[in-house]
Amino acid sequence: MGLNLAQIDRLLNDWKSKVDAASQNLLDLYDLPAYQRVTGTGDLPHNLTGITQQRIGAALTAIDSLFDDLQLLTNLLDRARQLRQQLPSLFVSDERLKEIHDLLTGNSIQLPSIQIPVGKRDLLSPVQQLQAIAPAELLDRMTCVFKIARDAFVAVNTAWIELESKLIVNHQSLIDLQQLVQQLQVPIPPTLIAAQTNFTNLQIQIDRDPLGVNQTFNRDLTSLIDHTRHELETLSQQCQHLQTRLMIARQQLAQLQQLERDSIATYTESQAKFSHSLPPIAPLPAEELTAMEQWLERLVAKFESGTIAPVSMGLTNWTNKIQAYTTAARSALAANRLPLDTRQELRGRLDALSAKALAKGKAEDPILADLVIQARQVLYTSPIALDLAMDLVKRYEQRLNQ
Repeated sequence: MGLNLAQIDRLLNDWKSKVDAASQNLLDLYDLPAYQRVTGTGDLPHNLTGITQQRIGAALTAIDSLFDDLQLLTNLLDRARQLRQQLPSLFVSDERLKEIHDLLTGNSIQLPSIQIPVGKRDLLSPVQQLQAIAPAELLDRMTCVFKIARDAFVAVNTAWIELESKLIVNHQSLIDLQQLVQQLQVPIPPTLIAAQTNFTNLQIQIDRDPLGVNQTFNRDLTSLIDHTRHELETLSQQCQHLQTRLMIARQQLAQLQQLERDSIATYTESQAKFSHSLPPIAPLPAEELTAMEQWLERLVAKFESGTIAPVSMGLTNWTNKIQAYTTAARSALAANRLPLDTRQELRGRLDALSAKALAKGKAEDPILADLVIQARQVLYTSPIALDLAMDLVKRYEQRLNQ
């Protein structure tokens, strides 16, 4: 075979490195938070279910076999190193070198015996079958088994981290939505109730089956929260818009009330100071204005109790009504002010014409003097005959311009 001590030492060192690496990787897997959590090494052990139970169950079985197989490799390496230490430094026989070499490369590891099914035995067949495997073959098998265990625990560990992080975010979202409901003073939406229920259920499910929950998290919670948020934000915008409309309504009511005060004053003055061919337009009855005020108060009270759609519809009707009242009030005010404005305009014209007559040296004209006396008497005596006053001022102007 031509083996020498250097080759044996290199082979031993190579196997030592492999066993050390396998040991370290198994310890790192053992220290993974998911492994600690599942096995109860850290927190209390978990009752896993679903997909997670299936994968972790297989992974735990794999890890148990890995530790058993690692112990077989460690024992084999220890035997090989003991044989190496027993070798003399010079004149080592090939047989002793071959013994170590065969130990490290041949079918030198005895595996647990396998029970042979009765259906496969002959009369003189053994009940159990002995198995022997080479270290390299065992290591290859361990590598495949390690991958199964590693992938399972890493997947569970990642799922727990991601899902529990999502739970924190969604829990805050639920708190924010609950506060928004309180601010809006509306009943809790069914979607929010469902989201709160699902959140509680998901907390338990994530603890027991993170791999199963990871596939349904968005459907069971995130989508419900997003839907509720959209619903409440839309409602909030409607409330803000309705609040603005109610504020404008108060302004419209105050404007109408002021118009009515002005209209009443003008109506009273017009009745007292003029003899009308047509009577002045009466202002809005007080009971109508009171009814509009009470109607708005009821809408505000319903809005403050959380009613939105009916208040919005009612406010639209109220606005149409008050706009009609306001238009009528403005028209009445303008009509009732017209005689007052006309009187003021005639007084101004008469003063201007009198000044013009003085400037032209016609102030002592007997006809003009008589006309101005008559016009002033009509314009400054109540009730005023406005048509007569207009005729006198007109005649005065015509006489002045002759």
